[in-house]
Amino acid sequence: MSYKINSFSISEKAVGSYEKKLSICLMTNGFSFSVTTVHDELLAIGEVGCNLNAPMPVLLSDIKGAMDQCKISSIGFHDVELVVNTHQFVWIPQHLYDITQRRAYLEALCTIDASCGVYDSYNETIKSTIVFSAESSVVSTFMVALPGLAVRCQHEKFVNNDTIAASDLKSLMIVNAREGESDFCLFCNKKLQISNTYTCSNFDEVMFHSLNLSKQFHLDDAEMAVAICGNVDEGQYAMFCKFFPQVALYMGRSLTLTNPDMQHVRLYRYATVL
Repeated sequence: MSYKINSFSISEKAVGSYEKKLSICLMTNGFSFSVTTVHDELLAIGEVGCNLNAPMPVLLSDIKGAMDQCKISSIGFHDVELVVNTHQFVWIPQHLYDITQRRAYLEALCTIDASCGVYDSYNETIKSTIVFSAESSVVSTFMVALPGLAVRCQHEKFVNNDTIAASDLKSLMIVNAREGESDFCLFCNKKLQISNTYTCSNFDEVMFHSLNLSKQFHLDDAEMAVAICGNVDEGQYAMFCKFFPQVALYMGRSLTLTNPDMQHVRLYRYATVL
C-alpha cells in the first residue's frame, strides 16, 4: 500500500447512490475528496496522500484502495467530478465557443506541456466555457478508476450563483491559497472581473497580489469583501483583516453536516470539493 489516509470523516446516514455526488481535487501530494447529496448534505470528507506521478497501475491501485478503505463506491453516483489545479486556462463566452478550436484557445496564451491534455467545462452561472490543461496520465487514471467522471478546473468552482449574488452592489474577492501558487477570483456588481492564478512562494506574495488586485480595480477605498480558503492559518487570516474591512473564510456552497464530528473539520481547506 503506497497511499495514506491523512484525514477522513463520514456520516452513517443511509442515502441512495443516485442522490450522491463525489468530488475529488488533486493536490501536490495526493487528493482531497467529498461526498455530498443532491440536497446539499455533507456525507464524507477526507484527504489521501499518494504519488500522483506514480505509474498508472500503481496510482490506479492507490485510488481504488483509498476509496475502498473509506467505503466509497466507484460507481452509481449522481455526479462525479475531478477538479484539477492549473494555471493554464481561459474563459470563453459560450456564444463564441468553438469546440474544434479548444486547443488553439489555450495555445494562444501559453505553451502547453507535452504531458498535458486540454479539457473544457461549461459554467451555467456566467454562460461561459473554461478551457484548461491538466496532466493527461493522471486524469486518465482517475477516469479509469471512476467511470463517468467530469473534469473541471479549480476556478470554475469559485464561479457560482452564491458568489455572483454576494457581489451585488459591492465587490468580492476569493483567494485560494495553495502550495506554490494561489488563485484569485474578483467579482464586481454580479460580474466576474478577473480569474487568475499567480505564483506565490510565500504568504507575503499572496497578500501582495490581493492588495494589488484591489488597487488595480480601484477597490481599495470601496466596499469589498474578501473570502479566503485553502492553506490559511489563524495568523494569515488576521493579516487579511488588517488590510481589508470584510474578511471571511470561504467554504464552498452551504452544506448541512450529517455527522457532529464534521464540525471540527476545517472546511475552508476543502472549498474546491464542496
